[in-house]
Amino acid sequence: MAHDLRFALRMILAHRWFSAAVVVTLALGIGVNTMVFTLVYAVLLKPINVPGGSRLMTVSLRNPNPEDGSIRLSLPALRDYRAQATSVEAIEATTNLDGVLSEHGNPPQSFPMQLATAGIFDMLHIRPVLGRGFLPGDDKPGAPPVLLLGYGIWKNRYGSSPAVIGHMVRVNEKPATIIGVMPDGFKFPFNSEMWMPLMPTPAFEKRDNHALETFAMLKPGVSALQAGIDLNAIAHRLAAQYPLTDKDLTVSVETFNQHYNGGNVRTVFLLMLAAVGFVLLIACADVANMMLSRSLGRQREISIRTALGASRWRVIRQLLIESVLLSVLGGTLGLGLAMLGAYWFDLSTRIVRPYWIDFSLNYTVFGYFAALCIVSGLLFGIAPALQSSRVDLNEVLKDGARSVGKHRGGLFTTALVVFQFALTLVLLSGAGIFVHGLLQSLSANKTVPANQIMTARIGLPDSRYKDAGSRQQFFDQLLPRLRAIPGVTHAAIVSSLPGLGAGWRDIEIEHSAADTRAKRPQAAFIAQSPGYFDAIHLPLLLGRDFNNTDGAASHKSAVLTRDCAEHFWPNQNAIGRRFRLYDDDGKPGDWITVVGVSANLVQDLNDKHPNPLLFLPYQQEGWGSMALVVESSVDPTAGVRAVVDNIDPDLPLRDVSMLTEAVRHRQWFLQVMTKVFIGFALIALLMASVGLYAVIAHATGSRTQEIGVRMALGANTRNIMLLVMKRGLWQIAAGIAFGLGAAVPVSRLMSSLPIGSSSSDPAVFLAVAAILAAVGLAACWLPARKAAALDPVKAIRYE
Repeated sequence: MAHDLRFALRMILAHRWFSAAVVVTLALGIGVNTMVFTLVYAVLLKPINVPGGSRLMTVSLRNPNPEDGSIRLSLPALRDYRAQATSVEAIEATTNLDGVLSEHGNPPQSFPMQLATAGIFDMLHIRPVLGRGFLPGDDKPGAPPVLLLGYGIWKNRYGSSPAVIGHMVRVNEKPATIIGVMPDGFKFPFNSEMWMPLMPTPAFEKRDNHALETFAMLKPGVSALQAGIDLNAIAHRLAAQYPLTDKDLTVSVETFNQHYNGGNVRTVFLLMLAAVGFVLLIACADVANMMLSRSLGRQREISIRTALGASRWRVIRQLLIESVLLSVLGGTLGLGLAMLGAYWFDLSTRIVRPYWIDFSLNYTVFGYFAALCIVSGLLFGIAPALQSSRVDLNEVLKDGARSVGKHRGGLFTTALVVFQFALTLVLLSGAGIFVHGLLQSLSANKTVPANQIMTARIGLPDSRYKDAGSRQQFFDQLLPRLRAIPGVTHAAIVSSLPGLGAGWRDIEIEHSAADTRAKRPQAAFIAQSPGYFDAIHLPLLLGRDFNNTDGAASHKSAVLTRDCAEHFWPNQNAIGRRFRLYDDDGKPGDWITVVGVSANLVQDLNDKHPNPLLFLPYQQEGWGSMALVVESSVDPTAGVRAVVDNIDPDLPLRDVSMLTEAVRHRQWFLQVMTKVFIGFALIALLMASVGLYAVIAHATGSRTQEIGVRMALGANTRNIMLLVMKRGLWQIAAGIAFGLGAAVPVSRLMSSLPIGSSSSDPAVFLAVAAILAAVGLAACWLPARKAAALDPVKAIRYE
């Protein structure tokens, strides 16, 4: 074995440029595979980074209707499972809400907060870096309210001062005492920044109030399946004891990754893993073709070895060791590329990903990388090794290596090229679907001056704004003052910003036959103040904008987009028509009159089949949480904050940004995935084109004398180029045909993702087929051009 390794190394060094081409090709294939496995392992498999993280599970309920998904536990149910479970060390729970932190001398700020049972941090074995955690009595009725801060709040708001411990603050307008600071990076369970004890209240004590996200630490040696059996036995007893609330409920025990990273997230990362698998197969096919071409030049060497007594297995082993060594060298370079790629993906998703996901390489990833190097070397090396070891000694030693085997492997190399082009087309189609979705996203709402619109969300607390009248009064004071800020041209409020989603309800058109819930159509809607259309520059095509009386009891009104009006009243004037909306309980509201028709607006960039969109006056749908839309020639953020502080100093501004940033943050998934799949597709396209060029160039070189004879007999440049390119053109056509057949089901799978592009759009397939055909033609044309330029006399004497 040591002799084989030394000889393989000498052969690699003796053919430096050939070896470098193989190493670079494998580095790309193995590198992107290691990178993506790092991401997939972190998102789908790696346990949460706490002591005993592999034993930490989520506990949720499910009913027989699969569309309902997971259901949280109620506080009484939590106590029952905690008391009766035998497979777990502890069961704790949290519930999330926005926490507004305020105090004298500091402006109010909103942070994601969790109300948690007192034992949550003891179960996780996490201790504060400053102060103390929760004590068993902190979540008992009547206990003094206490607060744990995240490290970021302590650092940014309080300057990392140790004096913060014992400091009195207000959380959601109620006093609390800061008792501790959690470690840097700890945001359990999902990017939380503050924690308070979960106090029992009459609302929490209701058994049908499924408000608690529940977690369990399994006992050592207990599997999730065993815990599920144990907890489902308890669920069966509770269903008999409380049939009104617990009937048919079962328990699901899952890891963090299974619970939080399922659905579309899981599909996307598995698609990425499949995509880089294609890239590796293309790389192996490319290298296999290169090795096959080189093996023809080693026929005499192999024959002499065989004549001296080497067995076929001995020859195969030597060649496979050389292949594996090349694969290891390529993998070593690819490991560096994988680390860079994982670091880039980490930076691109840091704002939105859950805190526990860590994209660093570990022993599991390195084991996958090592196995990939070995398997890849065997995969691309086995076919050349088998062919090289099968020689006819008499023919080789008599005639030489060129004449022997020059026609061997033609069918196999052709199949490899077709295989490469088919896989490349699948990758290009996937990238094309993402690109198409991104282009649609970027071209949506072009009339909206998003780079001049500052946005922020205001949430009016129920304790001080108890009814619609008080909320309306607040915004009536706010909007004129916002419009008076220097540089501001328009200001309005809206329930959802353009491109970022909308609410929806069942709708009934007056005099329609849809009298049952199942037959009613649906409509998307947003609530807004007068002046919103001017603020986003959305023109009114018919009718008028809302005024201050719209939305009152006797003036229920709406403005429809053009598509909405055409959908419900085709070929009719919608002005003056009436409809009504149904609430979540199926109760109809008042009849609403259409007063205007606007131009179309894409309200949800991620919805491929949106409901018809309509606008309602805020006075008609008065919610406590609304977004500000302020158009200004200069940044108005400071002025907006000052105006809000003057009206209500305890009211924080949330999600402050320009509209372009808000849309970009919403579309991060599409942007990152587009870049990733374009990268994979370009690598595959480069490999496939190089592979085709190498095959055509080698085949042309072996036919040099034939080409010379044809030219001597009168063949012109066009004849020679068609002769050389014909084989490549057939390979391209076959690869595109097989690739389109494979790309269609892959695109259908991608249609389930929220990327805003139709998977069946023929433009995508036509574009990628054209790109692949153009690159393939260029790869064929280069060796054909070279062949057509041969000197016939020299070509005839070539062999």
